[in-house]
Amino acid sequence: MIETLSGELGELKLEEKRLAILQIANHSMGIVSLDTPQVIIGRSAEVDLHINDTYISKIHARILALHNSYYIEDLSSRNGTMVNGEPVKRALLANKDVISLGRTNMRFIQMDTIDENYIKKLNLQMIQSLALAVEAKDPYTKGHSERVAELSEKLAATMGYLQSEVERVRIAGILHDIGKIGVSEVLLGKKEKLEESEYELVKLHSMEGRNILKPLFFLNDILPAIYHHHERFDGKGYPEGLSGKDIPLWARIIQVADTYAAMTSDRPYRPALTDEQAIKEITNSAGTQLDPVISHVLVKIIKSK
Repeated sequence: MIETLSGELGELKLEEKRLAILQIANHSMGIVSLDTPQVIIGRSAEVDLHINDTYISKIHARILALHNSYYIEDLSSRNGTMVNGEPVKRALLANKDVISLGRTNMRFIQMDTIDENYIKKLNLQMIQSLALAVEAKDPYTKGHSERVAELSEKLAATMGYLQSEVERVRIAGILHDIGKIGVSEVLLGKKEKLEESEYELVKLHSMEGRNILKPLFFLNDILPAIYHHHERFDGKGYPEGLSGKDIPLWARIIQVADTYAAMTSDRPYRPALTDEQAIKEITNSAGTQLDPVISHVLVKIIKSK
């Protein structure tokens, strides 16, 4: 069953977006792919689609992609926007509709092929927004998620994993602390050592992270990494007390990256460690807190800087 929403732009079908193009008549551009959520059309340098037509305003109209629907919206242009010969202010586009702007005519073509790039862009934007929401709560971790993601990506690539897996590990790194949205800012920013009861509350962020992301089906494969990234190789971590290779691989990669990124960043309770100090700590933790093989790979990456 396809869910629908009603609003100012009419009824929206929540389907996957399909590829669409504009076929522009009598114009050197020919065919233009509509592969972004919004395309502004006009003849100024600021627009997405520049058309050399003096009868078109500098910022004339825009095409909006909302799920599987495309809309044309006139942006108060001087000569108006036409669809199939009728002036419109805002209209839902159908396959093979003819759009007229000034003296330029273009045909809107929507295909059956799913626009995978568009879906990927929306997913990445959502992921980045979620990560920024965490960092907004704790200024000391500003940029931390991105650092963990970059290190996790390097580790996975160096270990020889497929590019598709490397990309998923990076996404897991970006979102590893998403559960901290539910942790008090007082606890996140506390300079003194946490009380046992306070630490137990912070530990819940692994479970909360999994719960927050679970409804997003396109992130289901990274949930184990989010949930288990605070396990320890010796079995003394949380939330399940898993040990060794029972800990999901992506979680072990993120744990090593997270540990190094935290060590080399200023925190409320201590200044950042140098790379030399961090290497010593990572080496000492290999086989107890951290996976020894992944720890060795990280040390090689640090030394190769």
